[in-house]
Amino acid sequence: MKLTYFKSIFLASFLLVLSGCTEFLEEEVYTQYAPEEFLNNEDGIQKVLIGAYSQLQVQSGMREDQFTLSEFPTDITLESGGQFEKDALPFINFQWDASSPFFLNIWARMYRAIRNANVLLDNIDKITSIAPARLIQYKSEARFIRAEAYTHLHRYFGAVPLILSTNTTEFQISRPTDAEFNTFVTTELTEAAQNLHVQQNARGKADKGTALAVLCKFYLNTKQWQKSAETAQQIISLGKYSLFGSIETLFTVDNEANNEFIFVYPCVAQAGYSNNYMPHAFPPNYPIQTNWINYGAQFRTYTKFVKSFHPNDRRLKMIITQYTDTKGVNFKLVEDAAGKPLDNARSFKYVPDPNAVSENNGNDIPVIRYADILLSRAEALNEISGPTQESINLINQVRKRAGVPDILLSNFTTKESLREHLLNERAWELFTEGKRREDLIRMGKFVSSAIERGKSAKAFHVLYPLPQSEIDANSKLKQNDGY
Repeated sequence: MKLTYFKSIFLASFLLVLSGCTEFLEEEVYTQYAPEEFLNNEDGIQKVLIGAYSQLQVQSGMREDQFTLSEFPTDITLESGGQFEKDALPFINFQWDASSPFFLNIWARMYRAIRNANVLLDNIDKITSIAPARLIQYKSEARFIRAEAYTHLHRYFGAVPLILSTNTTEFQISRPTDAEFNTFVTTELTEAAQNLHVQQNARGKADKGTALAVLCKFYLNTKQWQKSAETAQQIISLGKYSLFGSIETLFTVDNEANNEFIFVYPCVAQAGYSNNYMPHAFPPNYPIQTNWINYGAQFRTYTKFVKSFHPNDRRLKMIITQYTDTKGVNFKLVEDAAGKPLDNARSFKYVPDPNAVSENNGNDIPVIRYADILLSRAEALNEISGPTQESINLINQVRKRAGVPDILLSNFTTKESLREHLLNERAWELFTEGKRREDLIRMGKFVSSAIERGKSAKAFHVLYPLPQSEIDANSKLKQNDGY
C-alpha cells in the first residue's frame, strides 16, 4: 500500500511537470496552529508553559552555561583534557570571540523561552473558559519565565533586545538602554511575585519565593543595593526557607526536597534532562560504579582556592584533594611533594547519583538557594552603610552551618574590608554553582583576578560579545565594546 501511494505521488508530480504550468499552485492548508484554540483549556496552557520552562532550564547545556561561561574565566575552576579542552581554553585564557557557538546556544535557548512565554501572554486575556484566579497564576508564571530569561542573558551580554509579543513583523530590533531594560525586568518580576502562590505543585516551577529570589539577585548584580536588601528580607520573612543542616549532603539526590533550594533546574538520569557535571570531576582511573562514566575532559579546582578554606570548614570535605586509583596508586591533587601547586583538586559538591545512567545524574541543579540570599542581603547592607552587626549575623548563619568560627564586627572597619571577605565567603559557599564570574564582576575583581593568573584580561571582558550571527542578521543590533 505504501509503495503504491508513493508511486501515485510521483506520477501526479510527473504529469504536472509535463503540463507546463505557468501559475503558482495555491496550497490548501488543512491544519494551522491557532493559539486561541490551543490555549482555551488548562492542558494547552500547561503545555506551553512546560515548553517555556524546558528552554529556560538549561540542564542539557549545564557544562557550557554554568562552567564554560560562568566558572572557567575565574579563579576557582579550570578544565583540561578531552575534546572539550579546545572549547574551554578560550574562556580560561580570555580569548573568546563572537563566533563561539556557546553564545548563540544560550541566546537561542533564552529567546525560545521568551517566545513561548509571549505566546501565552499574547492570548491569555482572551480566555473565558478558565477561572480568573487560575489565569492570573499562569500569566504570572509566563511573566516570570520571560523576565528570568532576560536576566540570564543580561548576566552575559548586558541589556538585550526586548521582544514582548509574537504579534509583530518587526525583526530588526535595537537594544534598550540599561534603564529601560532594568525597569522592564524589575516590573515583571515584582508583579509576578505579587501574584504567585508561596507553594507550587512541582519542583522547578515559579512561585513567590522564586520570583523574589531572581529579583533580589538582579538588583544585586545591577547594584541596586537598597532594593536588593529589601527583597532579600521579603524572602526571609516568608518563613519558607532555611539552611539545610548537612552541607556535605545537601546536593545528593536523596536531599533534593529541602527548604534551602529556592530556584532549581530539576534533573533526572535521562539525556537532555540531567546533571552531567560528575563525569568531568572524576580524576583519572577514579574507582567508580559500573553505571557511571569518567570523561577525559577534566574539571579541576585551583590550589590557591582550596588552600583558602579554614581547615575545619565542612565545605572543604566536598573537595577531593587526594585519591587512590583503580591500580592502588595514591595521587595528591593540591600540591606535589615540593609544594608546587597542582591545580588538580576536584569538587564533588554534586554527590554522584547512585542510579546515574552513564553521564546522566539526577541531582537537581540549584540556581538560587537560601544561603545565597542571606549573603546577598549582607552584601547589600554593607554597600549601603558599611559593616553592621546585621550583616555579620547573616554571614555567621552560613559560617555556623559550615562549622567555622564566627566573624566579629570589630574585624571589619571599612566597607571595603567586609566586601573582600564577602567575596571569599561567597566562593567558599557557592563554588561549583556558576556564581563566581558574576560575583567577581560585581565586586570589581574580574579583570584584576584574571591578570593575577597571567591572563590578558581587558575591561571590556566583563561582558561577552553578542553572537556574531545575530549581529549579521540585525542591522540595528550594536555589538558590545571591544569585539
